[in-house]
Amino acid sequence: MPEAAHSNQFTSSSATDAAGNAAAGGNAPAGPNATASPGATAGAASAEQPAPYGGPVSAPAAPPRRIRTLDLIKAKAEGRRWAMLTSYDQYTAALFEQAGVEALLIGDSAANNVYGHATTLPVTVDELIPLARAVASATSRALIVADLPFGSYEISDEQAVAMAVRFMKEAGVHAVKLEGGARMASRIKAITTAGIPVMAHIGFTPQAEHNLGGYKVQGRGDAGGALLDDARAVAEAGAFSVVMEMVPSGLAGQVTSELTIPTVGIGAGADCDAQVLVWQDMAGLRTGRAPRFVKRYADLHSVLTEAVGTYVDEVKSGVFPEPERSFD
Repeated sequence: MPEAAHSNQFTSSSATDAAGNAAAGGNAPAGPNATASPGATAGAASAEQPAPYGGPVSAPAAPPRRIRTLDLIKAKAEGRRWAMLTSYDQYTAALFEQAGVEALLIGDSAANNVYGHATTLPVTVDELIPLARAVASATSRALIVADLPFGSYEISDEQAVAMAVRFMKEAGVHAVKLEGGARMASRIKAITTAGIPVMAHIGFTPQAEHNLGGYKVQGRGDAGGALLDDARAVAEAGAFSVVMEMVPSGLAGQVTSELTIPTVGIGAGADCDAQVLVWQDMAGLRTGRAPRFVKRYADLHSVLTEAVGTYVDEVKSGVFPEPERSFD
C-alpha cells in the first residue's frame, strides 16, 4: 500500500512546508510554468532556467519525524485513535510503518511467533534485542516499543532499569513495556526516572498465565475495582500508556475516560484510544483457532502455501530456472 495513502497525523505541516521551500530553493518559482518575479535581474532569471538535459537538482526531502510518546498522549486529548502491531523483523517493520501503523511492538510474543515456544515465558532479553534492533533500524517514523520478557524485571527496580537500559542502548528502541499493575508501580517509576518511557500492561497478563489460571477475561464483577486501581497506579507511576488485554469493554471504556494517558486495547472493546494485535494473527499467517478478539484481515497462510507449492512443482519438473534466469 503506498505511503501517500496514509497521512502521518502526528507530523505538523511545518516540516512539510520547510521541505517544500528547501526543494524549491526558497523563492524559486514553484512549477514549470511559473515565471520569475518582475524585479528579478536578467542574470538571476538566466540562472533559474532548467538544465537542457534534465530537471533541476532539488534538496532532499526532510526525513519524517519520529512519533513520540507525547504525540500519542496528545492524540488522546484530541480524540485521534492510533494503531499498533507487533513486528520482529525489518521487512514487516518497514511495511507496517508505510501502511500507517504509528507504534510497533517487539513483543515477548516472539516466543510463540518466532522461536516456536508454546507460551511467552521462555523468551529472553538476549533473544529479543536482535529482533528489536532490526525493527528500529528499518523504521524512521513509528514509535518502537520492546517488551521486557518474563524474568527480566520482577526481582527488583534495579534489575528492571538495567534491562530497560539494555534495550535502549543495544536495540535503539524508544520505550519498553512491562506487565503488571499496582504491584509494578515502583518498577515503572524507577524506569521512567532513568529517562526511559514505559508502556504498562494490565488485565490479562500472559507472563502470569499460570498464576491467573489460564487465558481468562480479567476485571469482571468485583474484580473491576482492582483493575481500576491498577490503571490508576501505573498512570501515577509515570507510564505514558497502558495496554488492557481481555478486559470487559465497559470497564475498559471507564478506564479510558478516566485516564489522561492513552489506553491500548487487545480484547478490550472499541472505546480504547488505540488497538494492538499480533501481526501473524491479524494477517492470517497463524492458522487454527484464534482468540475471540482477533480479526483476520488477510490469509497469508494460503498465499504462501500456494507460492511455495508452485515453486516446489517447478523445481521438480525442471520449469525453474528458465533460460532467462540462467547465465551463459
